[in-house]
Amino acid sequence: MIKLPELKIGNIKLKNSLMLAPMAGITDMPLRELAVEGGAGLVFTEMISATALSYGDRKTLKLLQTSDKEKDMVGAQIFGNSPSVMSESAKKIQDLGYNIIDINLGCPAKKIAKAGAGAKLLESPNNIESILSSVVKAVSVPVTAKIRIGLFKGQNIAPEIIEIAQNSGIKMVSVHARPAENGHSGPPDLKAFEEAAANAEIPVIANGGIIDIKSAEKFLKIPKCGGLMIGRGAIGDYDLFKRIEWFFDKNDVLPHPDINTKIKWFKKHILASIDFYGEEKGIVVLRKIAPYYIKDIPNACQIRDRFNKITTLKDFNILMDNIMQFSNSTNF
Repeated sequence: MIKLPELKIGNIKLKNSLMLAPMAGITDMPLRELAVEGGAGLVFTEMISATALSYGDRKTLKLLQTSDKEKDMVGAQIFGNSPSVMSESAKKIQDLGYNIIDINLGCPAKKIAKAGAGAKLLESPNNIESILSSVVKAVSVPVTAKIRIGLFKGQNIAPEIIEIAQNSGIKMVSVHARPAENGHSGPPDLKAFEEAAANAEIPVIANGGIIDIKSAEKFLKIPKCGGLMIGRGAIGDYDLFKRIEWFFDKNDVLPHPDINTKIKWFKKHILASIDFYGEEKGIVVLRKIAPYYIKDIPNACQIRDRFNKITTLKDFNILMDNIMQFSNSTNF
């Protein structure tokens, strides 16, 4: 029987080796709190611009707010292409009380690539080494990195980058097992991940396409897989962490979420988001996430359209209260 590996990142031992992936515009404090409640052993902020942080940008500082619910279980991810700016930002993040700092070397977004950051850095192993070494030397907390297997199909630069990372003092690397050109589409390349982890002397975490026990098991069967990092598969289904941990610990299956459970998570998320952003913005920012909560509910398109028009908690509660009554109606 496969077991979840125990995981230490530097001197930090996690309660389990299941992590919420950093996702731009998604993994704000309200969502991270839900992931912790759902059983994640570690959660990450959305990408933080090292340049913006170096200027003291207020919106960037807002992204770095944490709560007691996620205390000691949250890491901050930064992106950029300047070793000096990255190390300066890392110091600021450490001063805010973060215990783990992650370096983004895998974001495929065109905007990030134009700035020479994210996955674009995979073209410059020497610059990667400079960035990682500078950040590690600048802080006393563990530094980790998130990478892709490569930029295009058939490329696997991950083994080389992992060797650079561990020689630079990086304590863990998570590997998105798809090339950057694929974004979040297509199956993960399990063989490439296995090659990436084979000779690693630090934990190598699997990422990409993990949505259930079956997809988790495919990675965990690979020798030296140090844990799992889950992204979109956990949005709106935070108990996924508990289900995976329970299965590989107890060899038993916990139930999948029903409509009531999905709505429960949605209501918790709205309240936390309103508390964090204020009522109108707290609801509006969830428009991109709402589909994850309602995708399996009958008449999901109509429900989503209704949600996209509301701006008050009162209207949201009316919509949620009516879902069970009208979800099976063709006249929702």
